[in-house]
Amino acid sequence: MKNEASPGRAALAEGLEAEDISFSYGKRRILEHVSFRCLPGEVCVLLGANGAGKSTLLKCVNGLLSPAGGRVRWRGRETSRLSMKQRAKIYGYVPQETGRRSELGVMETVLSGRLPYMGIKASAEDLEKTEAILAGLGLKPLAFSRLEDLSGGERQRVLIGRALAQEPEVLLLDEPTSSLDLRYQYEVMELLRKLAREKCLAVVTVLHDLNLALEFADRAVLLSGGRILAQGAPADVLTPERIEAAYGIGAEIGRFGERRVVLPKVGKITGWRL
Repeated sequence: MKNEASPGRAALAEGLEAEDISFSYGKRRILEHVSFRCLPGEVCVLLGANGAGKSTLLKCVNGLLSPAGGRVRWRGRETSRLSMKQRAKIYGYVPQETGRRSELGVMETVLSGRLPYMGIKASAEDLEKTEAILAGLGLKPLAFSRLEDLSGGERQRVLIGRALAQEPEVLLLDEPTSSLDLRYQYEVMELLRKLAREKCLAVVTVLHDLNLALEFADRAVLLSGGRILAQGAPADVLTPERIEAAYGIGAEIGRFGERRVVLPKVGKITGWRL
């Protein structure tokens, strides 16, 4: 189901297009004929309940998983046909924060994003670009700190910095606000919107918080059972009927001035029998 007109081929050639993506783990079908797009300068959010296929779709886009059907194009070019090194210059990927311990420092982590460009060792250009990213993300004072000594918001900025060091044209993020407190959730989302606008990146991120989607996204893709339930402007996609269909909980959409917010209805969870 779509609530926007299909884009022309010329528009699609300018950005990211996932077309008719299907994927299975063995006999278990995870994605079924999923198509969406994201243009440079946009923040696109993938929404849906746990198990809807959001993270799998993200990995099919960047080539970590090979879909059973469909194709992914960037600026009209099918990226599955490119080498891993070529794809790394298009897609910057920020995996879900796992909390695993790491002995790497902040500067080393960001510098590792330069691997697609490096020779045997880091060049002066690699170091210069790494330092510029650290400065741009406010991480320069932490350059020689270990990741495990940072706050959740600081670690997330470092991981985004590592992806930016690849000089990508598409930034893919899997739940970048998970396990962050309210301040850092908004800090990360504001950063992603700024990067999309200023660097003209196509930003695609998996989110669970519907209110963050309403606040920061240009485009929303709502998945349910491995299929697209709706896509388009977040305010159009996130209706009470679709929220209940996707998440199994009743909700209302409230207004505070110009802002819309999702208000779950307590006790209105459907589909559970205790």
